[in-house]
Amino acid sequence: MSEKPLRDQDGNVVLRASMSRRGFLVRAGAVGLATMPLGAFLAACGQSTTTSGGNADLAALRKGGTLTFAIDGTNGLLDPAVYTTLGDWMAVDCVCRGLTTIDFASTAPRMDMAESSKVSDDGRTLTFTLRPGITFHDGTVFTAKDVERSFNRQLADTDPTRPAASTRPIRGSTNRNITAVRAVDERTFELTLKAPDLTFPSRMSDLPCRIISSAALEKHGDKIGQNLVGAGPFKLVSAVPQQSVTLEAFDGYYGGRPVIDRLVLQQLTDPSSLSAGLQSGQISASSFVSHSSAKALAANRKVTVHQLPKIVSVFLLMNVTNPALQDLAVRQAINLAIDREQIVQNAFFGYAEVPKGFLIPAAEVAHDPGLADLTTFDRARATQLISQAGATGRPVELIAQNNNWYPKVAQIIEENLKAIGLVPTVQLFDPGTFTGKVFDLKSHQIGLWERNSYVPDPEDTAGNMLSSAGSYANRGTGHATLDPALVTQLDALLTQGLQTADLPARTAAYSQAQRLFAEKMMAISPVVCAQNIVVTAADLKNVNAPALSSQRMQLEKAGFTE
Repeated sequence: MSEKPLRDQDGNVVLRASMSRRGFLVRAGAVGLATMPLGAFLAACGQSTTTSGGNADLAALRKGGTLTFAIDGTNGLLDPAVYTTLGDWMAVDCVCRGLTTIDFASTAPRMDMAESSKVSDDGRTLTFTLRPGITFHDGTVFTAKDVERSFNRQLADTDPTRPAASTRPIRGSTNRNITAVRAVDERTFELTLKAPDLTFPSRMSDLPCRIISSAALEKHGDKIGQNLVGAGPFKLVSAVPQQSVTLEAFDGYYGGRPVIDRLVLQQLTDPSSLSAGLQSGQISASSFVSHSSAKALAANRKVTVHQLPKIVSVFLLMNVTNPALQDLAVRQAINLAIDREQIVQNAFFGYAEVPKGFLIPAAEVAHDPGLADLTTFDRARATQLISQAGATGRPVELIAQNNNWYPKVAQIIEENLKAIGLVPTVQLFDPGTFTGKVFDLKSHQIGLWERNSYVPDPEDTAGNMLSSAGSYANRGTGHATLDPALVTQLDALLTQGLQTADLPARTAAYSQAQRLFAEKMMAISPVVCAQNIVVTAADLKNVNAPALSSQRMQLEKAGFTE
């Protein structure tokens, strides 16, 4: 950047931007200067606030007890360096915390295991002072060496504690911008960037950046995923693949001991069983409830269905390296063929909306309704493009998960593609198997996938999904292999958006990047923007429903009423 970045009284970079009602999110994604409460956020988005039934000020909570939370699946692999299922990463969220956090009461990042941070004048060096008195679940004392070790196991190519299946997602979370990490002393951690990044503190809250006990890494090596040791509110008791993860409250948690004694993350993929479990009380909460069950559950006084912003992006990943999809016209035809309104009504039962800003949901900063034409439903034009490309009758395969809304959406898209002259087939897989296939260019042609707003900034949506350095471009679609000139142009626009403080200028950069991608590459096709259905028992209070909607747990303050 040509100017020295502005800094607040704590040394954090602040954006030079005039804020609109929705514009606060740019700061949330950058340095956390905004503090708009969730209720105002939901009102600005046209959503009603959640009626969770109260908090600690309104209801006396019973100490202890077991909270059973239904998850999509578990492979029993709890490792910040490996993504397998959302359930496993939600367990990581309970066991490990990071230097910063986003609590979703505000979208602003806050210090967590760090107590303060400073940014150098050139914006390239971040120095964190760590919170004193933190201990890990194994009794070892938290120091800057633990941070250095946790980061380097994903950044260093030869680290022996990283499993062979690791995708090293910290590089995606931090945009591969880190050049060096260093423990200056026991309470000081220094991180050096290639280029200034206003969103970096927010993206450090993401799950890959969680801190693990160095002693545990030395003891367990690449088996740390079965023996995870962090400093979070819950410690690991057991993890049984395809069954459950059991956690118990950590008495020494620096944020205060959790209200409940035990948290069980139970794999439960059948929608009917999950709905019945919630109504019977066998399941205390879940963020994986089927959309088809939401209205019926909302009428049941035993549970609470939370109304939340639609920040879950559902989309197709089209493998441009596969012969069936190498023609841009074919990919554009597939995008035009999707009847998104039908999917909103018949697969999400109204708990979704048609994207109007391509990859950035309407509830987030840099959303541009001027991109609505990129998600137009035009079956006639799609059929024409397939014919002109000589692709009529061409077989294509769509893969999807076998749970929640995936099968229904896949069925609708299958019919959409048949209607334009393609010959589609659908393959459904359990979540753990599917993840390996959708991020392997040799294992899929078209993948149905979703992305949550873990970090509320366009860099985490459009930036992460489109950048040639990211996993989507290299493992999901292969669009990093397309025309080098186009790839370079796209990356330059994304960098401009990342390093620009002015909100309108940021929006323009991300909008130009998305339009270039759609018109010249079209390897990712938005389907809908949805909300995860978060349901909790009526007597379960202090649940952070917005966090759960983004697959973050934050259940340390949750408890049951007396």
